Amino acid sequence: MSARRDILVPLTLSAVSWRPMLRAVPHRNEAAEVQPPAEDGSLRISVALRRPWWGFPPITWIIQPSKKRTVELNALGALVWELCDGRTVEEIVDAFAARFSYTFHEARVSVTEYLKSLVQRGVLAIAQETDADRTPDRDDA
Repeated sequence: MSARRDILVPLTLSAVSWRPMLRAVPHRNEAAEVQPPAEDGSLRISVALRRPWWGFPPITWIIQPSKKRTVELNALGALVWELCDGRTVEEIVDAFAARFSYTFHEARVSVTEYLKSLVQRGVLAIAQETDADRTPDRDDA
C-alpha cells in the first residue's frame, strides 16, 4: 500500500485578479431618495423595495410589508457615496487613501467591502467593463 502525500499549495491572490474590479464603476441607484446630510456628516438613503412574493390579500390585510429600506451612512460612508459620481473603484480607493493617509491596499479593502455592502442593500450597482468595452490604450501591458 502506498502512502498518499497531500501537497499544500498556498493560495495567492495575484494583482491580475484585482484589475477588473478596480476598473469597475459604481453607479448610484437612480430611484434612491437621499436626505440632506446631518450635522455629523451622516447621510440617509431610502430605496424602494419590491413587493414580497407573499404580498397579496388576505395576508397583506394582516401584515403590511415595508415599501422602502432606509440605509444610514456615517461620515465615511457618505464620502464613499459622494465619490460614486462616475469614478472607477480604483479612483475612489485612491481618493479615500489620500484623504485618510491609508496605503492603497488598506483603502482598497475598506472601500471594496463598503461598496459590497451598499450593493447588497440596493443603494449601488457596479458596472464592470467587458473585454469588448476595453480599448487598447486602457489595457495594461
